[in-house]
Amino acid sequence: MSLRKYLLAGGLSSALLLGACSGDSGSEETSSEEETATEEESTEEESADGSTESGAVAFSGEYGEYEMTEFGQHTIEPEPAEEETEEGAEEPGPTELVTIEFEFTNNSDVATSPQEAFGLDLAVRQITEGGETTLENLTMDLPEDFEKSDEAAASSERIDSGETVTALVAYGPVDTELETVLQSRENPMAEEEVEPLDYTIEMSESETTEEETTEDSEE
Repeated sequence: MSLRKYLLAGGLSSALLLGACSGDSGSEETSSEEETATEEESTEEESADGSTESGAVAFSGEYGEYEMTEFGQHTIEPEPAEEETEEGAEEPGPTELVTIEFEFTNNSDVATSPQEAFGLDLAVRQITEGGETTLENLTMDLPEDFEKSDEAAASSERIDSGETVTALVAYGPVDTELETVLQSRENPMAEEEVEPLDYTIEMSESETTEEETTEDSEE
């Protein structure tokens, strides 16, 4: 092989090698851009319903900052009747509650309790065919031996501006067959516009509902 052919062959090999490296670099850049775009889309989807990057549900309201740490369910059994129930009258059934544990930071100018601020900034509602029903705050109805009674008690204690506490509230009565949502309240007097919250709480059917469904199917 002549020197000229040798140099031409060597130059061609170098060009092919550089082209391959350039192609790999371009693929890596494209892949990196696609991953970044996917992450950004994922972050936007999570924040759309009030969820943070960590998966927690959070809301910044006029009276406080809320980070929901746990959603639960509690059944309050009816107290035994002192008198016999009249014939034909329905016996009182259990009351189903949805419980919400959250980290509360008071960002108002005055001392405020977590449940007071929660009720002003947020609402727990159930979606019905005719619209929606706002549930009542039944935190005081939780029994003394409730497993998170300390957090429930903390919800009624006022804390100073800037302080943070873990609290728990309970709302009901809940119909487990309906969609239950945690929503922010509209405040036309608010000085700043806030990002609205609309989060669906997953509920399990109560034992009473399951028994009624079984009886209906047997009939």
